Amino acid sequence: MNLTIIYDNEVYLKNKGLKSAWGFSCLIETKGKKILFDLGWNGNTLISNLEKLGFHPKDLDTIVLSHQHWDHIGGLNHVLSLNSNVEVYVPKSFSSHLKNEVRKEANLFEISEPAKICEGVFTTGELGSTVIEQSLILSTPKGLLVITGCAHPGVESILQAASTKGSIYGLIGGLHGFKKPDALKNLNLIIASHCTKYKDEISRAFPDSSKKGGVGRSITID
Repeated sequence: MNLTIIYDNEVYLKNKGLKSAWGFSCLIETKGKKILFDLGWNGNTLISNLEKLGFHPKDLDTIVLSHQHWDHIGGLNHVLSLNSNVEVYVPKSFSSHLKNEVRKEANLFEISEPAKICEGVFTTGELGSTVIEQSLILSTPKGLLVITGCAHPGVESILQAASTKGSIYGLIGGLHGFKKPDALKNLNLIIASHCTKYKDEISRAFPDSSKKGGVGRSITID
C-alpha cells in the first residue's frame, strides 16, 4: 500500500514544481485501486500536482470526500471533467444540491454508517455533530492506518471509531486544534498535515513516530 499527499499547506518534495495551497488531498494505492481522499480547493493546483507526481485523474477509481468544506471539495469539478467513471463517496449530510450535481457527472454513494469502500479500505461513517465528517480506515500489514480531513469530530472520537476494526498503527491528515497528545501515544506513525494547529508540539511529544507531511510526501506500508 502506498500513500502520497497531493495537496497540502506546504511542499515536502522540492524541485518538482509542486505547489502548496490551503487544503488537503491524499492518494491511496492499494490492491490495484487508486483512491483520492479529498481534493483541496484549487482544482488547477490539484491536477498539476497529480501529474507532476506521475498520476492522472483518469487513473482514479474512487473519490472519498471527508466533509463539505471548500478546502476539501474544491477540486471535484476539475477531476470529474476528466474522469466520469469514478465512484464518489460523500457523507449523507452533504447538501442535496451538491449531491445532485455530482450525480450528473459520476456514480455517487452516500455514507451515513461505517462501510467498506473496497478491499482493505473502510469509512468510519458520519461522525460529529457540528461539522459532520467521515475518515478513512486502511487495513495494512502493520495495523490500521487512519486518514482524516480536518478531524472536526475530534481525534479521539475518530480513533475510537476506527479501533472497532483492530489495532491502529498510524494517523495521517488534518487534526485542527487537537491538543491532547496522549491519544496518540500508542501510534507508530503520525503525519499531522493541513489544518493541524499544534504540529510542533506533536512532533516534540512523539519524535520517533512523527513524520513531516506536505505535497509529495509518500509513505509505503508493506
